[in-house]
Amino acid sequence: MNGGEVRATLPTLILASASPRRRELLSYLTTNFECISTDGEEHTTPLPQAVLEALPPVPLPLETHPSQLAWRKVNAACADAPESVIIGVDTIVVLDGDVLGKPRDTAHAQAMLTRLSGRTHTVYTGLAVFQKLSEARQSLDDPHNIAALHQGQLQLALESTQVAIAELTASEIANYVATGEPLDKAGSYGIQGLGGRLVREVIGSYTCVVGMPLVMVHRMLTAAGVRGLADPHEAYQRWLSDQGKEPLPCPPTFP
Repeated sequence: MNGGEVRATLPTLILASASPRRRELLSYLTTNFECISTDGEEHTTPLPQAVLEALPPVPLPLETHPSQLAWRKVNAACADAPESVIIGVDTIVVLDGDVLGKPRDTAHAQAMLTRLSGRTHTVYTGLAVFQKLSEARQSLDDPHNIAALHQGQLQLALESTQVAIAELTASEIANYVATGEPLDKAGSYGIQGLGGRLVREVIGSYTCVVGMPLVMVHRMLTAAGVRGLADPHEAYQRWLSDQGKEPLPCPPTFP
């Protein structure tokens, strides 16, 4: 379903994302949700002052702040889900202050992986959860709608995780790029796939790197009134088992 389609009924929880990885991870917490894909992160309208004030601090330009990008996804989905709890998520890979997005082509992917080789980078995942109550019908992009924030209807959060990549040879990088996996991944690697073999250490939330930090999502959705969620630690273990993976032992990897 995309942002232009209309449904007669919608479930209580909406994931404002088309990412199959996020949809899969959220399904380990609950199966009672629907996905709405929007182009919200491409919007460049000025942020409401209330949203600016609520953004978690991060040493990056505002336009790349993953929490504001997550908010834009949520805001764009509001029209199709007026009475739902909506969650938006955005993930970026940062090295030396530079945001490493999806590669343009195989040469760009090889250059990114060469740069990441043998080094530790940061993955930031920003989250926005909004519950639009029936008595508060204003749009979130109304700069005067500060009451929604004060009533706890909008939550913004940011998770960060350190990822250490092993020393990679040129042939290892070329062989991985040849699989095609890096071409639609921020930073040119997918930790949940073959790219997991390149990772030496994860310090923090493993699922933050995949794109949906389960513990923080559980906390925010619970605060928004969503019930019946699975325990995030148990959900993480089930997801790892279904992926045929084991948690990295040292340091221990968290959900």
